Amino acid sequence: FPSPGRTPHRAREVAAVARLFSHRDTMQSIPTPPVGRLLPPGKPGNVTAQTNKAKASMVSRAIAADAPVNLNAARSMPGPDDTAALAAWNVETMSKYGFPEVDRPDAHVVKDAGGYWVVKDEFKKPTNPIEKLKLAKDPMRDTVHLGGLDELARASGAAESFAAWDKEVDDVDEVDQRPKYAGFFHRRKGHYGRYMMRLKLPNGIVTSDQTRYLASVVKSCGEDGCAGITTRQNFQLWGVQLKDAPDIVKGAVELGMCSLQSGLDNVRNATGNPLAGFDPNEVVDTRPYTLAIQDYVTGGGRGNPDIANLGRKWNVCVVGGPDFYEHPDINDLAFIPAEKDGVLGFNMLVGGFISSARAAEAIPMDAWVPESEVVAATAAVITTFRDYGHRGNRQKCRMMWLVEEMGVDKFKAEVASRMPSLTLAPAVAVDLIDKTIARRSYLGVHAQKQAGLNWVGACAPGGRLQGADLEEMANLADMYGTGELRLTVEQNFIIPNVPDDKVDALIAEPLLKRFTPTPGHVVGGMVACTGKQFCGFAQIETKKQGYEVAEHLESVLEFPNGDIRMIWTGCPNSCAPVQVADIGLMGCQVKNPTGEKGMVDGVNIFIGGTVGQGGHLKEKAEIMKVACSLLNPVLEEVCIERFGAVRKAVPDVNPNLASRWHINKSAQYTKGVPKAMGLATHICTGCGYIYQEVKAFTELSDDFVCPSCSAPKSDFEAMKVTVDPVSARPTKVYPEGSLLALKGAGQTVALTLLSKADVSADTRVFRFALPSEKHILGLPIGQHVAVSFTDPTGAVVSRPYTPISSDADLGFVEFCIKVYDQGVMTQKMDSLVPGDSMNFEGPLGNVTYTDRGEFTVYNPATGAVDVRSGVTHLGMVCGGTGITPMLQVIRQVFKDVGDTTRVSLLYANKTPKDILLKAELDELAALHPNLSVHYTVDSAEGAAWEGSVGFVDAEMIKAHVAAPGAGSRVLMCGPPMMIQKAAKPALEALGFAADAMMAF
Repeated sequence: FPSPGRTPHRAREVAAVARLFSHRDTMQSIPTPPVGRLLPPGKPGNVTAQTNKAKASMVSRAIAADAPVNLNAARSMPGPDDTAALAAWNVETMSKYGFPEVDRPDAHVVKDAGGYWVVKDEFKKPTNPIEKLKLAKDPMRDTVHLGGLDELARASGAAESFAAWDKEVDDVDEVDQRPKYAGFFHRRKGHYGRYMMRLKLPNGIVTSDQTRYLASVVKSCGEDGCAGITTRQNFQLWGVQLKDAPDIVKGAVELGMCSLQSGLDNVRNATGNPLAGFDPNEVVDTRPYTLAIQDYVTGGGRGNPDIANLGRKWNVCVVGGPDFYEHPDINDLAFIPAEKDGVLGFNMLVGGFISSARAAEAIPMDAWVPESEVVAATAAVITTFRDYGHRGNRQKCRMMWLVEEMGVDKFKAEVASRMPSLTLAPAVAVDLIDKTIARRSYLGVHAQKQAGLNWVGACAPGGRLQGADLEEMANLADMYGTGELRLTVEQNFIIPNVPDDKVDALIAEPLLKRFTPTPGHVVGGMVACTGKQFCGFAQIETKKQGYEVAEHLESVLEFPNGDIRMIWTGCPNSCAPVQVADIGLMGCQVKNPTGEKGMVDGVNIFIGGTVGQGGHLKEKAEIMKVACSLLNPVLEEVCIERFGAVRKAVPDVNPNLASRWHINKSAQYTKGVPKAMGLATHICTGCGYIYQEVKAFTELSDDFVCPSCSAPKSDFEAMKVTVDPVSARPTKVYPEGSLLALKGAGQTVALTLLSKADVSADTRVFRFALPSEKHILGLPIGQHVAVSFTDPTGAVVSRPYTPISSDADLGFVEFCIKVYDQGVMTQKMDSLVPGDSMNFEGPLGNVTYTDRGEFTVYNPATGAVDVRSGVTHLGMVCGGTGITPMLQVIRQVFKDVGDTTRVSLLYANKTPKDILLKAELDELAALHPNLSVHYTVDSAEGAAWEGSVGFVDAEMIKAHVAAPGAGSRVLMCGPPMMIQKAAKPALEALGFAADAMMAF
């Protein structure tokens, strides 16, 4: 294991690897790192970046070519040639470890003739759906060792479509569950027909070669593809098709990567110190141990039958220093470095876990093992769990439940009886962790223990990466480091071994402008699970929403006490551990705060979890069921009251980087019911999980439990049957009995301010209450209101505004308003506090969107009404706050499934920071192919800018708006000078007739 700057102490640690299996006269169990995995600084990799790019390109083309699986090619999964050879294969796999064979008469499992562990008949009830599918067909035997994955891939690729094949197979377990043993997870609910691939990258170490290959896989998936850094120092890839899985696996294996046993009831990725080998505070280099554990867990890449049928998932880590980056408190087994009689070894903690039912911190087992027995101890603990762990309620199947049932002393004795020496030494009273060293942030530029070298930690909010990001990460690792990257459990990445004279150039790279080494106090500590975009359990979208909230908090608050660790998880399973967060947000469904029927996205808020030495889990939420739409002010108060944040006198400009979040095509699958999924018919009252019928809910067995929180079937309630709207035409006449807040032209109604929120330093969103929670505003699409007040001289000040809320919203109306230093009305609005009121008059306006592709234009001078129908392409030219009526029309067009109008928006502002509602506009444009949005600014102020620079003119309109024609119309709204002196003359010059132009 070559490593940078080997000191005598380091030499002792690395040499100790030879003793990891000292009870065996072999080194076979120590995996050889792939070429380039751990390269000494200053030495180039074996393949140049250019060659690597060419390799990745070829892989990408091969996958994208959509070729059928080659029946004559070697299988992607390891295994013997036939069923009769299974037993011999498994004996050969496990023989190199030399661990004692354990056969307990009272164990819950027994080894079958093929070498696989199965549950005994007397322990098959109570059981759960996962245990049933394993009993019906062993995934390790059939899906891995007998080539089942290759057969599934071949059959799905040969079928007319994935849906047709899925219907023919008619076995959700076969399509969705068993492939997890090979590392492939079907996203039936969130991304039908596509799989997530989970790798195993022990210690979070990955080379540029490997990363570049993974980039090619992601790119081959097109818009469906993306990647993520996980909370176990690992990579996951989304968008993979099952028919491509064998080729992808082969490519990964050739580069030293593995995806075996990465899901369901298996051992997860072994985590260690992400700074291992170059950390100045390092106590022990964790790499040899995590690599050796990985080798055992996967049977040296052959699949480990001894631990392929656990009662639940199982986590392990090796701690390398005082920062506890590995989060030992929430691992089933954690090794803490400790020395006994001059021998390096580890104290053992057991039982840490987080689930929907409970969170528990790992506890000392009062056991110490020398470094040579780390893998043996791992095997002893896992097989004890395998033999005696619960297999009923999934939320009571984690190992801590067994530890508590047996008692620590009995559990330790059982583990000791499985050790090669049949004993376990007592724990060392004082371990090697220096308790005086505070936990450091690894983000930023830091000097390594090797003189002249540095690591650079980059923040990747939520861990989401695109194929181009992975490729560039690999390139930067080659250009500035030694072709190596490190991943962290906080979903960030590190480039190590950067020479002093290359640091500035690396920091200046465009990738590190987006994934900055110097993030803000909240963005830098943001972690998020997969979320609703891809995960069927998640109740809310986590990654983009978490990023947006973090940016908002940083724009309005100062954090004098340092960073805030904010963690988001979409459901009670806590794949992102909210219990260790300063502020943890767990997704749930809550009643609509507007009073409308139905549930909306919300969160339960955990406050005060800690990590590092003396870390403590926050097991219960403090604030329950907050709607996401109301979350920002709640979190502002939490930050102020609990973490010493201070409100800024003038909010900073929100960079809105979250608005550029790349929503992959898969997000489309979350709208409505995915293909091959039934209707949403029942909801779990425990966690809000929604059951979408693959089979009728009434036909499910009585022992069915919630897949998210394991609540029994009796805790599900039937949902009201709803029909997706097929029409949502603009309102011309409100139904009889509608409660309308607006009384008509010439009449005013006083509305009370509910809240105001900062969008930027000079822009606010004002929410006013309507007369009752059952009232709607009563404002047709395209119309506006006049807001007024009486000044101290008795004069009435009135200004027109268009809401940003929907006319269908019950009980409130919202306006996005820019505050001007000399603006009488906007200064008045800015001075309002909740409880103050303003007068509202309306509906007002001369242009109304009255039907699909139809506008009604009123001439106030003559009283004439002109109906302009047949609009197929609607251009929009606006500036500043003129965006609000445009947004009204855009929302109407794209919420109506029957409206096929194409919309092209040209939006002008002074600078990029003046652009209002950009996040929503970009999201709408990403979701709807018929909507294009282009921005122009007077000045980009030296910042990177993808839009135009300059005033609106004929060339700009020609390039980005509609062309003159029978079905083309252009809407305008903005400052009079812009409309009269720029937009209108430009449109006339392009050939637009007078009746093709309309101005709000």
